[in-house]
Amino acid sequence: MKWLVILVLSFSLLTETSGVFAKQGKSYAMSLKVFKKMEQANLLVEEKKFLEALEILNEQLEKRSSKYEKAQIHSLIGSIHYRNSDQQSAIEAFERVLQSAGGMPIVLHTQTLKTLAQLSLVMENYQQARDYCQQIISIAGETLKPMDYALLAQANYKLEDWEAALDAALKGRSLALSMEKKPDENLLLLLNAVHFELQQIDKMREVLEEMIRYYPKTSYMLYLASVYGQLDRLDKQTVLMESLYEDGRIKDASQLKNLASLYMSEKTPYKGALVLDKALRNEQLKATARNFEMLAQAWRLAAEREKAIIALGQAAELSDDGDNYLQKAYLHFDMAQWRKTSEALMLGFDKGLTKRLEGEAWLLLGMARFKMKRYEQAIQACERAKDFKKAAKHAEQWIAYISTEKRKIESMQQVLN
Repeated sequence: MKWLVILVLSFSLLTETSGVFAKQGKSYAMSLKVFKKMEQANLLVEEKKFLEALEILNEQLEKRSSKYEKAQIHSLIGSIHYRNSDQQSAIEAFERVLQSAGGMPIVLHTQTLKTLAQLSLVMENYQQARDYCQQIISIAGETLKPMDYALLAQANYKLEDWEAALDAALKGRSLALSMEKKPDENLLLLLNAVHFELQQIDKMREVLEEMIRYYPKTSYMLYLASVYGQLDRLDKQTVLMESLYEDGRIKDASQLKNLASLYMSEKTPYKGALVLDKALRNEQLKATARNFEMLAQAWRLAAEREKAIIALGQAAELSDDGDNYLQKAYLHFDMAQWRKTSEALMLGFDKGLTKRLEGEAWLLLGMARFKMKRYEQAIQACERAKDFKKAAKHAEQWIAYISTEKRKIESMQQVLN
């Protein structure tokens, strides 16, 4: 199953309307007149009077303003268009903010680039998004954040440039750790997705183990368990699944069956049988022939033949054919329960056996009847088995053997008489 990561990056549309920015000795201020106009526009936006707000701001743009003031006005216009679901107009407004580069603080410049990158991703213009991200990284300096690399990684991921996406994601993680912060959850998800595309399964394991340390979600643990399986580390997969089960975090039918299968693979079928039995009783697993067959297999592997017989009986009742009755008959035969073997086989014949199994069923019936010393009936059953190619050879051997034994007994009876 292909795992696709979609980063949910919230838009932080900068709408600072007043104040003084200072960066490396350079100050940026807004006049009181412009400040009041922007405040007026903001109040209209809160009332959802977008057209009126835009009219005020556009009028202000026609008047003499500093680069910083124009940048702030265009930024607010962009945010209004975005709130009004006009993404293309929002992009155009934010692009005009960039025309004030050099006349506005780095924080406003980088925030505008981030917003443009996010909007470009939404508009599926991934190349443009990557260009904006690369500009952020080139100018951000000390203000660079791990999620700036995450944004670049996502753009590269969308462009299917896996190596570039990997490089950006790793840099984002490294930056977070250097800042003594845990890597963002979405960044790690994206890193994991890139490793998947590059078929680096062991690297996926490493990332998922890291994710669980920081974000111990059940879904990530189940994903890690799946990766352990792909790496043939069934022991680790079983331990992880078992811990989730004991914590009550595995309730899905497929996951319960997967755990039971792991127990059987790891030679602890009794545990697998307990999982399946409990799930069936609690109705977490549907009462189907296949599920009871799986339970029977687990009990059989655990050498719990009586319980396996019960499970096979339930499977047989729910099946469309009588094949499970044959399996039940074999277990009875192994336990020297000749009459029950015969009864199970007759139920199988009545319900209808698969053609490929019918011959061996007649042969087994002949063997059970022989054990019951019903020689004539045993030979009759074996004669029926001869009609099936796969069973014919063994049927002839059994007929010869039963006939010999029958003659011996008859001879002894004559002597005794």
